[in-house]
Amino acid sequence: MIRWMILSTLATGLLYALYAMLLRRDRWLQLSRWYLMVTLAFSLVFPLVQLPAALVPSSPTGEPAVLLTLTLDGAEVAAGGQSLGFRLNDAVPAVYLFGLVLTLALLLFQLAVQAVAVLRLWRKHTVYTAADGYLVPKDASLVLLPDDTAPYSFFNHIVVGTRDLSDDELRCILEHESLHVRSRHTLDLVAVRALCCAVWFNPFAWLVANELRAVHEYQADGAVLATHGREGYLGLLYREATGVGYGHITNNFQSINLKNRIAMMNRKKTRFGAWKAVAALPVVAVLLMVGCKPSGEKSVDQEEIPFESSNVDESASQDVNTEEVVSIAEVDPEFPGGIEALYKYMQDNVKYPEKAKAGKIEGRVIVAFVIEKDGSVTNAKVVRGVSDEIDAEALRVVSAMPKWKPGTQQGTPVRVQYNLPITFKLQ
Repeated sequence: MIRWMILSTLATGLLYALYAMLLRRDRWLQLSRWYLMVTLAFSLVFPLVQLPAALVPSSPTGEPAVLLTLTLDGAEVAAGGQSLGFRLNDAVPAVYLFGLVLTLALLLFQLAVQAVAVLRLWRKHTVYTAADGYLVPKDASLVLLPDDTAPYSFFNHIVVGTRDLSDDELRCILEHESLHVRSRHTLDLVAVRALCCAVWFNPFAWLVANELRAVHEYQADGAVLATHGREGYLGLLYREATGVGYGHITNNFQSINLKNRIAMMNRKKTRFGAWKAVAALPVVAVLLMVGCKPSGEKSVDQEEIPFESSNVDESASQDVNTEEVVSIAEVDPEFPGGIEALYKYMQDNVKYPEKAKAGKIEGRVIVAFVIEKDGSVTNAKVVRGVSDEIDAEALRVVSAMPKWKPGTQQGTPVRVQYNLPITFKLQ
């Protein structure tokens, strides 16, 4: 999960930076709208995609981390394991789930509050439609309030405070909010907020959501300018910015951003602006190559090992191997005394082979073994070796381990596969 969170944040940050450099100041608004929404969706799912192994460069990221470092007779030996990493992986999902539930609850609460507010207005005031002569979409409903309530749209519902508004200004506001309804901008915002909840830890996701709201406003402003005079509409926006009279037309958009809206109105759509989005394709390709997993590839911790007996007699091995072996247990196995005790055990028992010393042979050995229900270590096997001498020494030390505290699943001891990397390095 940590890998997914990092890659998702990286992808969103890169694609957002590309948008800020190339598209933010261009009037290709519909393109910007889709770019931003696809950015969030892509960043959420791409780390989970599997590509053919030939398209993905090999990476050692799946190997367990080195946890311990020892110095033995002028040689350095390091040993690592799964327990610490697994505990971290157990904590991260819990924190992620807490954030997901919290942000989703906030989103649902906001939607419920808005829906209840609209329902109350619809029960208390007269509801108008396009059939009543108002310039709103056919499927939209309109409530005109006698106060200075800020105009807003919620799905296909429009609310406008009409105090001190002229007929022309009301038409401008209705055209503005009608564009939000016709373009289903509320649906955009709900979908993007839901994606932000899924990646709540990603600050760039929330920036993308803010950019999308800005694009919505730019689109609505463009619809007004296409059918009404620029001067009157800019005057209405100016009064909103300065707080001089009349209602709001910002759709909950902060007044400081009115400068950006006015600046966007004065820009023209560039001739080759659509090609700017093509610049995202190389970034997407690199992200896919670096972030996606090769199809069928498993990390070292999850690698399936044929369990062959190496330190128990044949009949015992056959009896034990009839039971299921899990790669990850709810409660991980633990070396007696914990990590520090494992460190001391390795320090006291690992001997750098003299032949390997003389030949200056170094490398990392990964030994897979099973921790049985009674904590005993069985089926030890070298799954990634360095040399015969070093492999034999790593296998000897692992096979001679004392009984571990067994892993458990729902409170019941289970057989757990464990991969232990041991690095032999001469100083």
